[in-house]
Amino acid sequence: MKHAYKLFVYPIGFRISFVLLFVLSCTKISYSSNYGNISSEKAIRFHPVIDKLIKSGADSSFVFSLIASNSTSFSDKYVKINVTGYLTPANYSQFYNEQSVNKSKDFINKYLKTLSEAELKYNVPKEVISSILWIETRHGNYLGTHHIPSVYLSTALASQKEFIEMNIAEMDAKFKGKASERQKLVEKIKSRAEKKSAWALAELLALEKMKKMNIAIVSIYGSWAGAFGISQFLPSSYIKWAVDGNNDGIIDLFNFEDAIHSVANYLNSNGWGNTEEKRRAAVFHYNNSKDYVDAVLKLAELSKI
Repeated sequence: MKHAYKLFVYPIGFRISFVLLFVLSCTKISYSSNYGNISSEKAIRFHPVIDKLIKSGADSSFVFSLIASNSTSFSDKYVKINVTGYLTPANYSQFYNEQSVNKSKDFINKYLKTLSEAELKYNVPKEVISSILWIETRHGNYLGTHHIPSVYLSTALASQKEFIEMNIAEMDAKFKGKASERQKLVEKIKSRAEKKSAWALAELLALEKMKKMNIAIVSIYGSWAGAFGISQFLPSSYIKWAVDGNNDGIIDLFNFEDAIHSVANYLNSNGWGNTEEKRRAAVFHYNNSKDYVDAVLKLAELSKI
């Protein structure tokens, strides 16, 4: 979607100041020269997100420093996959084959002390912790290459009309069903667009809390779904359930001890118990997929030494 004021050719410095003044006037906050590092393209693209974040209580300096980062950029691939990705269900059967079982046993032996400590403290079996870390990142070998702030800033735009239309067009290109079925999918996409946009905004607010904990959030990379670390936590999950497993005063989910204890704390805090129903519910809270739950518990059972 083109904006009329982009058609005028002004010196770059003037354009940046004009756009930022426009954005800041809309959000009713004071202009600061510290925001002059944001390109006019970024300011225009992320204007709806800037507006919503500040109205939600985010500090303006956090918002603009996040967007001004050279690592931050917009990509419509996050708008697409986070809204319509559910149309292609993940296959988890690969995660409990012979190789997965052997890798999990090796991991349990290598980190037996830490896993046993976490099991004792949180009453979550070490095999379950290992299984989740294997399925999420192959025990830290696949951490993701997506810039986390960019994932959320981009996905937060999903409810904009142009991106709803984009996702409907993507769906239409593959759709082969009846008109009535198509309409249901259109409504589903619209609903998910609103839901995912709100979700992304909430995660951006959680990133602000992480920054206040002296975490360099602009340097965090992870999955296209916005998860990061060996345990693949969302920012909101980090705030609620990440713990300092090695007692060094830092909660670092790229550290195995912290990741192991954080997974155990997550499951314990979300209802892990002595019944199959409670255990399945706790793992489902980690990833709301029945196939995911099945894979975690099956791999855990096969990984017992």
